[in-house]
Amino acid sequence: MAIYEYWCPNCKSDFELRRPIGEADSVGVCPECGSEGHRLISNFGSKTGSYIQAPGKPFRGESQQGE
Repeated sequence: MAIYEYWCPNCKSDFELRRPIGEADSVGVCPECGSEGHRLISNFGSKTGSYIQAPGKPFRGESQQGE
């Protein structure tokens, strides 16, 4: 199952639906107004064991001096 983003032209809002990959191109029904929503192209995201270090923050396990 994957999460897909859709746009509702009737109520001008976007919404997400979790559905099987085989139904990715099917029309999504807007949960607000019940109109047909069109699938949006979105970025791919995944979770791994690594992370992005925020600028100015110490690495995990390092203590800040003076605290």
